[in-house]
Amino acid sequence: MAQNLSALIEDADFCIVGIGSEWNWVKTGIKSDKRYEQLLEYCHNEGNQWLLPIVEYEYAYYNSDKKIEDAYKKLRSLIGDKKYYLVSDIVFQDALLYGFEEDRCVYPCGNLIYLQTAAKDDELVLAQKVPEFMDIVDSIHKVITDLDGNIGEESSFSNPFNDGRELYLNQKRPEYRNIEYNERAYLNTWEEYTKFLSRTLNKNLLILELGVGVEYPTVIRWPFEKVTFLNKKAHLVRVHEKLYHHTPEIEDKTDSIQMNSVDYILQESKGL
Repeated sequence: MAQNLSALIEDADFCIVGIGSEWNWVKTGIKSDKRYEQLLEYCHNEGNQWLLPIVEYEYAYYNSDKKIEDAYKKLRSLIGDKKYYLVSDIVFQDALLYGFEEDRCVYPCGNLIYLQTAAKDDELVLAQKVPEFMDIVDSIHKVITDLDGNIGEESSFSNPFNDGRELYLNQKRPEYRNIEYNERAYLNTWEEYTKFLSRTLNKNLLILELGVGVEYPTVIRWPFEKVTFLNKKAHLVRVHEKLYHHTPEIEDKTDSIQMNSVDYILQESKGL
Protein backbone atom coordinates (compact mmCIF):
# COMPACT_ATOMS: atom_id res chain seq x y z
CA MET A 1 0.00 0.00 0.00
CA ALA A 2 1.63 3.23 -1.16
CA GLN A 3 -0.15 5.44 1.38
CA ASN A 4 -0.97 4.80 5.00
CA LEU A 5 -4.63 4.60 5.98
CA SER A 6 -4.74 8.08 7.46
CA ALA A 7 -3.58 9.56 4.14
CA LEU A 8 -6.09 7.51 2.16
CA ILE A 9 -8.92 8.76 4.37
CA GLU A 10 -7.69 12.33 4.10
CA ASP A 11 -7.74 12.14 0.27
CA ALA A 12 -11.25 10.66 0.14
CA ASP A 13 -14.52 12.56 -0.23
CA PHE A 14 -16.48 9.71 1.33
CA CYS A 15 -15.64 6.62 3.35
CA ILE A 16 -17.50 3.34 3.73
CA VAL A 17 -16.39 0.90 6.42
CA GLY A 18 -17.31 -2.78 6.49
CA ILE A 19 -16.97 -4.68 9.77
CA GLY A 20 -16.84 -8.48 9.81
CA SER A 21 -16.20 -11.55 11.90
CA GLU A 22 -12.67 -10.63 12.99
CA TRP A 23 -14.36 -8.04 15.21
CA ASN A 24 -16.64 -10.64 16.83
CA TRP A 25 -15.00 -10.64 20.25
CA VAL A 26 -17.93 -12.51 21.79
CA LYS A 27 -17.45 -15.71 19.80
CA THR A 28 -13.70 -15.59 20.41
CA GLY A 29 -14.12 -14.87 24.13
CA ILE A 30 -16.60 -17.68 24.73
CA LYS A 31 -14.40 -20.24 23.02
CA SER A 32 -11.41 -19.29 25.15
CA ASP A 33 -13.36 -19.28 28.45
CA LYS A 34 -13.38 -22.81 29.90
CA ARG A 35 -16.49 -22.02 31.95
CA TYR A 36 -18.52 -22.05 28.71
CA GLU A 37 -17.35 -25.47 27.49
CA GLN A 38 -20.33 -27.44 28.80
CA LEU A 39 -22.82 -24.83 27.64
CA LEU A 40 -21.35 -24.83 24.14
CA GLU A 41 -21.47 -28.62 24.05
CA TYR A 42 -25.11 -28.48 25.15
CA CYS A 43 -25.89 -25.94 22.40
CA HIS A 44 -24.36 -28.18 19.74
CA ASN A 45 -26.67 -31.09 20.61
CA GLU A 46 -29.60 -31.71 18.31
CA GLY A 47 -32.53 -29.49 19.23
CA ASN A 48 -30.52 -27.13 21.43
CA GLN A 49 -28.97 -24.91 18.75
CA TRP A 50 -31.45 -22.11 19.49
CA LEU A 51 -29.74 -21.51 22.84
CA LEU A 52 -26.34 -20.47 21.43
CA PRO A 53 -27.47 -16.96 20.46
CA ILE A 54 -28.70 -16.43 24.02
CA VAL A 55 -25.41 -17.70 25.47
CA GLU A 56 -23.63 -15.14 23.27
CA TYR A 57 -26.10 -12.50 24.46
CA GLU A 58 -25.23 -13.32 28.09
CA TYR A 59 -21.51 -13.09 27.36
CA ALA A 60 -21.89 -9.73 25.59
CA TYR A 61 -24.15 -8.43 28.37
CA TYR A 62 -21.65 -9.11 31.15
CA ASN A 63 -18.30 -8.72 29.39
CA SER A 64 -16.32 -6.39 27.15
CA ASP A 65 -13.11 -6.47 25.16
CA LYS A 66 -10.53 -3.74 25.67
CA LYS A 67 -8.76 -4.39 22.37
CA ILE A 68 -11.97 -4.12 20.36
CA GLU A 69 -12.95 -1.02 22.31
CA ASP A 70 -9.61 0.63 21.51
CA ALA A 71 -9.85 -0.39 17.85
CA TYR A 72 -13.29 1.18 17.38
CA LYS A 73 -12.16 4.37 19.09
CA LYS A 74 -9.05 4.54 16.93
CA LEU A 75 -11.06 3.82 13.79
CA ARG A 76 -13.45 6.64 14.64
CA SER A 77 -10.49 8.98 15.19
CA LEU A 78 -9.01 8.00 11.84
CA ILE A 79 -12.27 8.80 10.04
CA GLY A 80 -12.51 12.16 11.79
CA ASP A 81 -14.99 14.52 10.14
CA LYS A 82 -15.08 12.58 6.88
CA LYS A 83 -18.53 11.70 5.57
CA TYR A 84 -18.90 7.98 6.28
CA TYR A 85 -21.16 4.98 6.67
CA LEU A 86 -20.40 1.79 8.61
CA VAL A 87 -21.90 -1.54 7.58
CA SER A 88 -21.51 -4.64 9.73
CA ASP A 89 -22.36 -8.30 9.14
CA ILE A 90 -21.99 -9.12 12.85
CA VAL A 91 -24.70 -8.34 15.40
CA PHE A 92 -22.63 -6.64 18.09
CA GLN A 93 -23.16 -2.90 17.76
CA ASP A 94 -19.95 -1.89 19.52
CA ALA A 95 -19.34 0.98 17.12
CA LEU A 96 -22.26 2.85 18.70
CA LEU A 97 -20.57 2.64 22.11
CA TYR A 98 -17.28 4.09 20.95
CA GLY A 99 -18.01 7.22 18.98
CA PHE A 100 -19.90 6.19 15.84
CA GLU A 101 -23.25 7.85 15.12
CA GLU A 102 -26.29 5.59 15.17
CA ASP A 103 -27.69 7.04 11.95
CA ARG A 104 -24.39 6.27 10.19
CA CYS A 105 -24.24 2.57 11.11
CA VAL A 106 -26.32 -0.28 9.72
CA TYR A 107 -26.51 -3.88 10.95
CA PRO A 108 -28.32 -5.94 8.29
CA CYS A 109 -27.70 -9.30 9.98
CA GLY A 110 -29.33 -8.46 13.29
CA ASN A 111 -28.86 -7.09 16.76
CA LEU A 112 -29.03 -7.79 20.50
CA ILE A 113 -31.86 -5.35 21.08
CA TYR A 114 -34.94 -7.11 19.74
CA LEU A 115 -36.66 -10.47 19.81
CA GLN A 116 -38.85 -11.74 16.99
CA THR A 117 -41.29 -14.58 16.40
CA ALA A 118 -40.96 -17.13 13.60
CA ALA A 119 -43.18 -14.92 11.44
CA LYS A 120 -41.20 -12.13 9.79
CA ASP A 121 -44.16 -9.74 9.74
CA ASP A 122 -44.81 -9.77 13.49
CA GLU A 123 -43.75 -6.83 15.62
CA LEU A 124 -40.33 -6.90 17.22
CA VAL A 125 -40.17 -6.78 21.01
CA LEU A 126 -37.41 -5.42 23.22
CA ALA A 127 -35.38 -8.29 24.63
CA GLN A 128 -34.89 -6.72 28.04
CA LYS A 129 -38.67 -6.20 28.38
CA VAL A 130 -39.41 -9.93 28.10
CA PRO A 131 -39.05 -11.54 31.57
CA GLU A 132 -38.90 -15.10 30.21
CA PHE A 133 -35.98 -14.21 27.97
CA MET A 134 -34.07 -12.41 30.70
CA ASP A 135 -34.73 -15.34 33.04
CA ILE A 136 -32.84 -17.58 30.60
CA VAL A 137 -30.00 -15.07 30.43
CA ASP A 138 -29.92 -15.00 34.22
CA SER A 139 -29.88 -18.81 34.37
CA ILE A 140 -26.92 -18.93 32.00
CA HIS A 141 -25.11 -16.31 34.03
CA LYS A 142 -25.62 -18.26 37.24
CA VAL A 143 -24.20 -21.39 35.60
CA ILE A 144 -21.09 -19.40 34.75
CA THR A 145 -20.66 -17.45 37.97
CA ASP A 146 -22.10 -19.77 40.64
CA LEU A 147 -21.41 -23.22 39.15
CA ASP A 148 -18.21 -22.44 37.23
CA GLY A 149 -19.87 -23.67 34.05
CA ASN A 150 -21.11 -27.03 35.36
CA ILE A 151 -24.64 -27.39 34.05
CA GLY A 152 -25.25 -30.99 35.17
CA GLU A 153 -26.70 -33.88 33.19
CA GLU A 154 -30.29 -32.99 34.00
CA SER A 155 -30.06 -29.33 33.04
CA SER A 156 -32.44 -28.03 30.40
CA PHE A 157 -33.51 -24.68 28.99
CA SER A 158 -36.80 -23.67 27.42
CA ASN A 159 -37.29 -21.19 24.61
CA PRO A 160 -39.09 -17.99 25.72
CA PHE A 161 -42.66 -17.28 24.60
CA ASN A 162 -44.72 -14.14 24.18
CA ASP A 163 -48.49 -14.34 23.66
CA GLY A 164 -48.12 -18.04 22.87
CA ARG A 165 -45.42 -17.61 20.25
CA GLU A 166 -41.80 -18.66 20.55
CA LEU A 167 -39.28 -15.81 20.57
CA TYR A 168 -35.83 -15.65 19.01
CA LEU A 169 -33.16 -12.99 18.93
CA ASN A 170 -33.63 -10.79 15.88
CA GLN A 171 -30.61 -12.18 14.06
CA LYS A 172 -29.80 -13.84 10.75
CA ARG A 173 -27.70 -16.86 11.66
CA PRO A 174 -27.33 -20.62 11.04
CA GLU A 175 -29.05 -21.58 14.30
CA TYR A 176 -32.19 -19.86 13.01
CA ARG A 177 -32.16 -21.35 9.53
CA ASN A 178 -35.80 -22.37 9.86
CA ILE A 179 -36.87 -18.95 11.13
CA GLU A 180 -37.81 -16.14 8.75
CA TYR A 181 -35.53 -13.24 9.61
CA ASN A 182 -37.45 -10.07 10.44
CA GLU A 183 -35.66 -7.20 8.68
CA ARG A 184 -37.64 -4.24 9.95
CA ALA A 185 -35.06 -3.19 12.57
CA TYR A 186 -32.51 -2.07 9.99
CA LEU A 187 -34.47 -1.30 6.80
CA ASN A 188 -34.80 2.46 7.36
CA THR A 189 -31.09 2.84 8.01
CA TRP A 190 -30.31 0.62 5.02
CA GLU A 191 -32.39 2.91 2.82
CA GLU A 192 -30.33 5.89 4.02
CA TYR A 193 -27.15 3.92 3.37
CA THR A 194 -28.17 3.24 -0.24
CA LYS A 195 -28.89 6.96 -0.70
CA PHE A 196 -25.44 7.69 0.70
CA LEU A 197 -23.93 5.21 -1.77
CA SER A 198 -25.67 6.92 -4.69
CA ARG A 199 -24.03 10.21 -3.73
CA THR A 200 -20.56 8.65 -3.87
CA LEU A 201 -20.68 7.81 -7.58
CA ASN A 202 -17.61 9.22 -9.32
CA LYS A 203 -16.42 10.78 -6.07
CA ASN A 204 -13.21 9.87 -4.30
CA LEU A 205 -14.54 6.96 -2.27
CA LEU A 206 -12.48 4.94 0.17
CA ILE A 207 -13.96 1.52 0.89
CA LEU A 208 -12.42 0.00 4.00
CA GLU A 209 -13.29 -3.66 4.52
CA LEU A 210 -12.17 -4.97 7.90
CA GLY A 211 -12.18 -8.65 8.76
CA VAL A 212 -15.16 -9.57 6.61
CA GLY A 213 -15.50 -13.28 5.91
CA VAL A 214 -17.81 -15.18 3.59
CA GLU A 215 -20.62 -15.93 6.03
CA TYR A 216 -22.84 -13.33 4.34
CA PRO A 217 -20.96 -12.22 1.20
CA THR A 218 -23.96 -10.40 -0.27
CA VAL A 219 -23.94 -7.90 2.61
CA ILE A 220 -20.40 -6.49 2.30
CA ARG A 221 -17.81 -8.41 0.25
CA TRP A 222 -19.57 -8.65 -3.10
CA PRO A 223 -21.30 -5.24 -2.96
CA PHE A 224 -17.99 -3.57 -2.00
CA GLU A 225 -16.29 -5.20 -4.99
CA LYS A 226 -19.13 -4.08 -7.27
CA VAL A 227 -18.97 -0.47 -6.04
CA THR A 228 -15.19 -0.48 -6.48
CA PHE A 229 -15.60 -1.73 -10.04
CA LEU A 230 -18.33 0.74 -11.01
CA ASN A 231 -16.94 3.87 -9.35
CA LYS A 232 -13.92 5.09 -11.32
CA LYS A 233 -12.61 6.96 -8.28
CA ALA A 234 -13.17 4.25 -5.67
CA HIS A 235 -10.39 2.51 -3.81
CA LEU A 236 -10.86 -0.68 -1.78
CA VAL A 237 -8.70 -1.64 1.18
CA ARG A 238 -9.47 -5.25 2.14
CA VAL A 239 -7.89 -6.47 5.37
CA HIS A 240 -8.21 -10.04 6.65
CA GLU A 241 -5.92 -12.68 8.11
CA LYS A 242 -6.94 -15.27 5.50
CA LEU A 243 -9.64 -13.92 3.16
CA TYR A 244 -7.78 -10.86 1.89
CA HIS A 245 -7.84 -11.68 -1.84
CA HIS A 246 -9.70 -9.57 -4.40
CA THR A 247 -11.05 -10.14 -7.91
CA PRO A 248 -8.80 -9.44 -10.94
CA GLU A 249 -11.22 -6.83 -12.29
CA ILE A 250 -10.36 -4.38 -9.48
CA GLU A 251 -6.65 -5.19 -9.23
CA ASP A 252 -5.50 -1.62 -9.84
CA LYS A 253 -8.01 -0.16 -7.36
CA THR A 254 -7.49 -2.48 -4.40
CA ASP A 255 -5.05 -2.96 -1.56
CA SER A 256 -5.30 -6.50 -0.18
CA ILE A 257 -3.65 -6.77 3.21
CA GLN A 258 -3.01 -10.10 4.93
CA MET A 259 -3.36 -9.11 8.55
CA ASN A 260 -5.85 -9.25 11.38
CA SER A 261 -8.01 -6.19 10.74
CA VAL A 262 -8.26 -5.21 14.41
CA ASP A 263 -4.47 -5.21 14.68
CA TYR A 264 -4.31 -3.27 11.41
CA ILE A 265 -6.45 -0.43 12.76
CA LEU A 266 -4.46 -0.27 15.98
CA GLN A 267 -1.25 -0.18 13.93
CA GLU A 268 -2.46 2.46 11.49
CA SER A 269 -3.75 4.67 14.30
CA LYS A 270 -0.43 4.97 16.10
CA GLY A 271 0.45 8.61 16.61
CA LEU A 272 -3.15 9.86 16.81
